[in-house]
Amino acid sequence: MTYAITWEPSAVDLASRFLADDPTGLRALVAALDALADDPRPSDAFPFGATGLLRLRVGQYRVIYEVEDVAKAVVVMHIGRSA
Repeated sequence: MTYAITWEPSAVDLASRFLADDPTGLRALVAALDALADDPRPSDAFPFGATGLLRLRVGQYRVIYEVEDVAKAVVVMHIGRSA
């Protein structure tokens, strides 16, 4: 079953800041997040501590997200870049 992908407003704000610097990298990030609709727990996603959140690395970007199985949704909580 396909999951809906939603973004927290703060994650959208961060993505818009990164877009000016790195449109190609952000395009890859969005494509990887879109793929979570079909596989919300890919093998390259890792637990983010004991919070129930997951962390995904896409190039230089890191994404923290939550899978809501009952609602069939993936919520993008935060994105950031590694140094």
